[in-house]
Amino acid sequence: MASSFTGKPCPKCAHVRSETETVPDWQCPKCGIVYAKFGHAPPPRAAVPDARQAVHVGSAVAEEGSTGLAKLAHLSTLGNLLLPPLGTIVPIAIWVTKNGEDELAVDSAKEALNFQISTYLWVLGVVLPIFVFPPFVFVTSLFLIVIVIGSIAMPIIATVRVSDGVRYYYPYILHIFGEVPGPD
Repeated sequence: MASSFTGKPCPKCAHVRSETETVPDWQCPKCGIVYAKFGHAPPPRAAVPDARQAVHVGSAVAEEGSTGLAKLAHLSTLGNLLLPPLGTIVPIAIWVTKNGEDELAVDSAKEALNFQISTYLWVLGVVLPIFVFPPFVFVTSLFLIVIVIGSIAMPIIATVRVSDGVRYYYPYILHIFGEVPGPD
């Protein structure tokens, strides 16, 4: 049976199995998936998503990880509206506890923290002109409404994207923790 998978890519990680592999013939040597769970034969190379090819505005294909903690990391940002420390503590806890184990959850936690920091900086940049020129309060209130709507909508969008197993990168934020993969 090993000869039927030799030279073909894995359906999950696209690792091409060679004749010298020592793992069982029913299992991928790189990621450890069972071929039978993904069909009897790995798909052709063109059908396997590649992280470098799948990067488009705001997202990238995730290599590993559960989506539950990744969704929690993004949704915890909404917790800042009710309890400000809670929305920051949850992503930090996910980052610390799952570092090295769950790439998707850690990346989502870093991105949630980046979004929170950037949101605070956007609010600060919009509110500071009020102290210099008080009539700016009307224009500032419009910008603050846009920021509040964005701070509610963007984590929900990120949660939906992450639930599909796709890494989500917020637009228009500073990426202090982690880095966004660029197009190759």
